[in-house]
Amino acid sequence: MVPDFQLTRVKNAVVVAAKSITDPSNLSPQTPDPKSPASTVTTVAREIASAGGEATPIQVDVRSEESVNALVAKTIAKYNRLDVVVYNSGAIWWASVANTPLKRFQLMQRVNPEGLYAVVQAALPHLYKSSPLGGGRIVVVSPPIYSRFFRGKAAYAMGKVGMSVLTKGLAMDFEREGRKNMAITSIWPAVVS
Repeated sequence: MVPDFQLTRVKNAVVVAAKSITDPSNLSPQTPDPKSPASTVTTVAREIASAGGEATPIQVDVRSEESVNALVAKTIAKYNRLDVVVYNSGAIWWASVANTPLKRFQLMQRVNPEGLYAVVQAALPHLYKSSPLGGGRIVVVSPPIYSRFFRGKAAYAMGKVGMSVLTKGLAMDFEREGRKNMAITSIWPAVVS
């Protein structure tokens, strides 16, 4: 069970998403559709600012431990704390095993479970100290584990399910360590008709 908290109280979050970065000094006057290929981390930061929030776009390569550590260090340097991590970064290739080249498989594993692991490890020391929540929150975009999810995309599913396993395992760590104010959860977008 995830402890109850209000997002309005959260001041400092790291959102790791699969977006490229644009030069902030050369922004177009019109914000692209967030789902379009023209959307970037700078676009997301502008949307947050236009909604009254504050955002600092930081480019990160989740395949690089140094890059991930720099992301967390820059966040702490700017905001002095970290309350929430949202991991929505992902590499995708939906094809059968026979039609998934090894390089694509490796990219998905590096970005999906390995990138999440690197971000969690870098963020945990700061999330343990989170205030006002008394412990941080981690939100992961990863699926429930069910066999239909593997159909036609086994290589992709291996990494995404690995993310779900990390969610369950870290939640168990929190419980075993008595970290009652820490929480991790996975969400999976779905269409309801």
